[in-house]
Amino acid sequence: MLSPTAPSRTSPSPRTSPRLGRGKRQRKTLSCYECRRRKLRCDREEPSCGRCIKAGHPETCSYVYDALAVKHPPALSFAPKQPGARSRDVAPESHENHTSFPQPKVAYQFLDISGEKDGTPSSLQAAQNQGTWQLLGQMSDAEQRPAVKADADDSATYPRELMPKETVIFRGENFRTQYFGGSNATSSIAHFPELRTFMRETIRHQTALPRVQRDVKTLQVRWKGLKTDNLLPVTHEDLLGLLPDRDTADRHVRLYLDTIETTYRIVHHQSFYEQYELLWENPHEVKSASVVIVLLVMASVSCMFSHEHPKYIGDSSLSREKATFWIEVAEKWLSCQSDKHVYLAIWQIRCLVLLAKQINVIKKKRIWTAAGTLLREAMSSGFHRDPSLLGDKVSFFDQEMRRRLWATIIELELQISIDRGMPSASAGLPSDTATVLNVHDSELTKHGRPTSRPVEEHTSALYLHISRSSFSLRVSLNSLVNDLSSPLLYDQVLNYEDAITKELRKLPQVTEYQKPQDKNDSVSLMARTLLDIQLRQFLIMLHSPFARQAETNSRFLLSRVTCLNAAVEILRKYSYINKSGNLALLLLRNDPFRVALAICQTTYINISMQNNLILNSSSAMLIQYVEESLVMLESKITQHGTGYTYYWYISAASALLRGLLAPEEASREKEEAIGRVTRQYYRILAWQEDLVKARDMIVSVPTSDPDYTGSLLVPDALNDTTGLSILPGDDPQAMHMDMPLDEFFFGNPAAWTFENLWSID
Repeated sequence: MLSPTAPSRTSPSPRTSPRLGRGKRQRKTLSCYECRRRKLRCDREEPSCGRCIKAGHPETCSYVYDALAVKHPPALSFAPKQPGARSRDVAPESHENHTSFPQPKVAYQFLDISGEKDGTPSSLQAAQNQGTWQLLGQMSDAEQRPAVKADADDSATYPRELMPKETVIFRGENFRTQYFGGSNATSSIAHFPELRTFMRETIRHQTALPRVQRDVKTLQVRWKGLKTDNLLPVTHEDLLGLLPDRDTADRHVRLYLDTIETTYRIVHHQSFYEQYELLWENPHEVKSASVVIVLLVMASVSCMFSHEHPKYIGDSSLSREKATFWIEVAEKWLSCQSDKHVYLAIWQIRCLVLLAKQINVIKKKRIWTAAGTLLREAMSSGFHRDPSLLGDKVSFFDQEMRRRLWATIIELELQISIDRGMPSASAGLPSDTATVLNVHDSELTKHGRPTSRPVEEHTSALYLHISRSSFSLRVSLNSLVNDLSSPLLYDQVLNYEDAITKELRKLPQVTEYQKPQDKNDSVSLMARTLLDIQLRQFLIMLHSPFARQAETNSRFLLSRVTCLNAAVEILRKYSYINKSGNLALLLLRNDPFRVALAICQTTYINISMQNNLILNSSSAMLIQYVEESLVMLESKITQHGTGYTYYWYISAASALLRGLLAPEEASREKEEAIGRVTRQYYRILAWQEDLVKARDMIVSVPTSDPDYTGSLLVPDALNDTTGLSILPGDDPQAMHMDMPLDEFFFGNPAAWTFENLWSID
């Protein structure tokens, strides 16, 4: 039995704790949380004490006990356990209103092995018996709350907002495992069991999807056999041979400078154009590093061009495959360079490689470790210290370029950490590097020291200049969301919400989505959008755990409204910038999926609350926002050729909600949900490029398969985009009887069916 104790201001050391060394009884805390925090006498009235009622906020009155203490297994106790003695738990650190944002403490959590059998923890046995895909989420109330027997005079109950809400994905087997933390967008599905049930029921009765997936997989395997990874060119002549014609290169460079370089600053416009012009006039006079930079610039925006009839190779667009090849060439060239002779172009290439991989979704499971490695390489070169400390050894131009590269690296690494659900390597990192100057590149020359312009004047460095002010807050928020040592307190969430709101108000005001009047406004559109959504995304992460509890605790209705407002605003910003033809943010980030899933979870609760007519009346409108996010995800699939899993999640969630609003249409909605995904595969297969021709378009190398005729035809039936569930000649019963489930879905089938889940409902 847990003994309720008052939260202490500091966690006592195991060596000095009186509770571990002596059996001294702790005084019970019966005052409400607010009175105890303010050190005032509490009359202990229920449901709200007199002081909270007089203060005008009775809804904030709650009686907090030590519900968060972690019970150590007997084998890990610091003192031998006496027979019949009760175990006492260390009280957690109290959470008060902070004006600063310290990093959450890192603590170990031990499994409770009180129910172990044969030396194996029962919780581990359950996980091992359920398969290889595990979603760890909030348990039901009966499972989640420990059995606590209160004393006769203890009428308080566990405050719901203090219960642990672990939101992670932990999958794999043995040492081949993958972990995604709480800030990862997909992890919130752990708290949406109804969606998982709907997806399992929907996908099991479909045969068109596994058939079309197998056809795509066949093309993908054949393409990998034709690629020549071991023949990557690294000589100067070979690199020049990879460049396209001048017009194609010009279009890529202009698009890159007008989109990516308005946020993350890697190249200097004037210096880049000098080398770029020289490259076409006298290619043998430029360094190989300049050619590699041009290839990476093109790789970063290769998938951003719209095509009337895009071409694909398996489940990847031709543009993405070109970008992948250019990135592989750059990495190969970079690995051949000496670490003793590092110059500006080397660092630019390192940053561009990471950026291009993120945009083109290349090796996405390794991107977080790659970002951390780049940040540590920068630290080892002293980028976290202001370059002015080196004095005259570094020119002012190089000093400012170092500041820009450092700001770009930490921003990229932070967002990649958020997407993976991991703490950022920037957490607790001491750095005195000055803020990037808000100046035009034309003002930053080899000679002279320009003065930073006010934030009202838009330059290509405006994003990094403004973003620095909220960086420490965002790092703290990411650490908080992914912290396993202690759950969030609602007061803490409200304090952070205030801090986020203050930072949002500091951002340059934008005329309400009007067409830009000049080039400066057009260039700064992406910067202003990114400044907003990188802060607003945390409102969803912080309030989602409480918004899910609003059905049983009206205090958290504010969290539900906050989540919806933030999600809708992010979708509006994405919709506007996408309509302008700028797909950079859509390909670089995963916000449409995150916000659509948050809207779906909230809408499901709205529909379930039959007594809330106001929220129910808005459900249909919220589903329209979900449909808008589906359009964005369709566009992402069109550009990349991949990304079907995210699309399937939201398609299924939308169908689930529509089926709840119109039960008579539930069966048809299931068919439409899976039909949407199948049609996306059909479109990809309908525009497949000949594999040998595709290889020659990317790089001219001799074929390693002399028997290959250069023709891999797509079946005519796959060109028909009207089929939704069954292709001609398929026998659904035979498919189900003769083939195991793994044959239906390439990749991990559990990602599509959630068949092998650690049950959490």
